[in-house]
Formats: sequence, structure tokens, C-alpha cells
Amino acid sequence: MTKTQYTFPPGSTVLVTGANAYIGSHVINILLGLGYRVRGTVRTPRPWLNEYFDTRYGKGLFETILITDLKDPSAFDHALTGVSGIVHMAQAMPWDPANSDPVGYTVAGTLNVLRAASREPSIKRVVLASSIVAAGYPDGSTPFRFDTDSWETSTPETAVSIYTVCKTEGERQAWKWVEENQPSFVLNTVLPWMNFGRTLHPEIGSSGHKWIRGLLKGDPFPFKVVPIPWFIDVEDSARLHVIGLLSTEVNSERLFGAAAPFVWSDITEIMKKADPMNKLIPDAPLTEKASVGEVVPAQRAENLIRTFFGRPGWTTLEDCIKATVKTA
Repeated sequence: MTKTQYTFPPGSTVLVTGANAYIGSHVINILLGLGYRVRGTVRTPRPWLNEYFDTRYGKGLFETILITDLKDPSAFDHALTGVSGIVHMAQAMPWDPANSDPVGYTVAGTLNVLRAASREPSIKRVVLASSIVAAGYPDGSTPFRFDTDSWETSTPETAVSIYTVCKTEGERQAWKWVEENQPSFVLNTVLPWMNFGRTLHPEIGSSGHKWIRGLLKGDPFPFKVVPIPWFIDVEDSARLHVIGLLSTEVNSERLFGAAAPFVWSDITEIMKKADPMNKLIPDAPLTEKASVGEVVPAQRAENLIRTFFGRPGWTTLEDCIKATVKTA
């Protein structure tokens, strides 16, 4: 893709919240590689993050700023000066006992980003990191069909996980706010399924990465979790966020990040091939069944990855898991 087709040119500054997170760090890595400057938000100082990107791209292109409370209405005001686009990755962790209202915190943080962006005329795009669970929560065996109008309907009282409600309400309220306020910037959202793939630094963690690390040590815990029937490579997730930010072809869209269905036996087989000397990797249950469903908008997302990044399509499960094992 030529630089003239970007929504704003290389050299511009992008704010990425949750800069030390699994997907967020890959978003930053891609943006720096494309020639953008990145300002990343963190809740506490992360000197290793600055060191990593300074070493890789040179000093002066990446900086971090502290934002400790996303629900503070003025939290983002000092962060947006000179910014052309925002990728909002940060959110409250629903399982954090210190957070008594994760849904309210998520919604407040999202709306605060949008309101602050509307006060900064330089901002042209905002990308919100949503999740496939905002479209629905299939159990892995019941047939399902997701399209761009699919929404999860559970409440905090009925949801399998409060995380589901956080992501659903965060995205739903973002679209509602944009419709009601008609800001000058474009909002796009990204809904990835389960992320696997390499981490950029040992300090960065994720559920998927932690599960693979556990399997390498013989821990069968991943087999016991709620079924997660589809995967996406974390770098493809990051690419979709960058596409939502920079592609002139994507306007007010929900981009669905779902590469393919999988079962755990697929993953353990790949792991054993990648690490043949490891005899601790457990066998997955023989009772697993492949997902029976369709994610219609995923084809659109894959085509965008092809045209924007010149890639063949989604990263395969084999390449994805091998990359995870190497950095586990």
C-alpha cells in the first residue's frame, strides 16, 4: 500500500493505550515499523518497554505516559496534543478484586477516550479494541453465525464471564456515543477471537501465551476452560487495529478477527512437533468437537490483511503456535 493512501502520513503521532499489553505492543511495533511516532499509555512505569522500542527503532520515536485511572474524565487530555489517531487497548481487568465495577469502568474509560478525542481537532481516527465475545459467546458445539450486526445479549447476572459484558457494553456504548455526537473522527472497532503467537518481551503476558507455557510444563488447565473454538495470531490482530487506523477503505466498521476453528489436540500436536524432546506436553481430550459456525465478516478482515499488508491471508495455526512456543 502506498503512503498516499494512509488516512494520515508516516511521521504523525499515534496514541496507543495499554502499550505494555500483548496486542498493544504488537500494534506499536507495526506502527513504528511504518514510520509513525507512538505515544503509549501505561498505568505504572515500564522502563523495559521504552528500552525495547528505543533499541529496535532508535530513541525519540516511542514514549510512554502514565494514565492511572481511565474513568477520570480528564485522564486523556494531556496525552492527545499533536496526536492524529488513537488505538484504545486499555481496559479494567474484570478479575481484579480492586475493581468493583469492571463494566462501568470499561464504559467510562472508552467514553472518556472518545470525548477527549472530539476536543482535539488533529485526531482523524479512533480504533477500539473490542472482542469477538461482543458479538456472541458460542459454547463450541452449538451452530452459530456471526455477522456485523451480531451482539452478545448476556447481562452481568447471566454472562459466562463478566469480561463478555465489559467488551460488549464498551463497544456498544462507543457506537452509540458516535451516533449521538457525530465527531469529526472515524471510529472503527476490532473483534478478535483467542490470540496466540509470539510475545515481544518476557514481561508481556496473555491468557493464550500462559496456557501454551503451561502445556509445555504438563499443565492440562487449558483443556478445562470454557470452549474457545476459533483462534487468531496476535500479529494479525495487531494488523487489523492498524488497518482500522490507517486504511482509507475502512470507515465506521467492525473488523472481525477470526482465522479458523481449532481443537486443543490440533495445538498439542503442533507443540510436540515444535518441541519433540518435551515429553511433558499432555494429550488433549478425545471428546473434543470442532466448532460448527460461521464468522461472515472474517473474510472481509482477511482480504484487508492481504491488500494492506501484502500477506497471503491469516497466519496459520501451525505458524502461530510455533511462534508461541518459541517465546513461551
